[in-house]
Amino acid sequence: MRLLTSVLLLCSSLILISCSNCKESQTGNQSNQNYPTDIAQNLSIVEAEVLEVLGTGNDFKLKVRLLKSQETEAYPSIAVAGEEYILSPNLRSDNGKLLDNEINSNLLSLRNFSKGQKFNAEISLTKKNGWLIQRVIK
Repeated sequence: MRLLTSVLLLCSSLILISCSNCKESQTGNQSNQNYPTDIAQNLSIVEAEVLEVLGTGNDFKLKVRLLKSQETEAYPSIAVAGEEYILSPNLRSDNGKLLDNEINSNLLSLRNFSKGQKFNAEISLTKKNGWLIQRVIK
């Protein structure tokens, strides 16, 4: 009788342990499914305050705090005012050569900004490159 009770307790313990592991793995799988596989086209018109300029030359990024964010008529906005973002300029090039145009000139002017300076721009989030400054609004 004792042997039977011991075997039943052992089997019950194993079943409980294996069930708790199943629940943990199911919860883990569900949390991974909350992230979108694709990012819809988006565009935000923002006012941003520079916190830091990262990098030099044409290879720079801006750490900013968004002061204002609004969507355009054509695309939804996913940028949130009050949040901090790392933004990269979306410099236009042709066959690897940087184009000499007003959009690029305005984007490159941001590398000379200091902490606390503000600018207005159109930004968007891409899956491949993260947050991009599409153009500076003067």
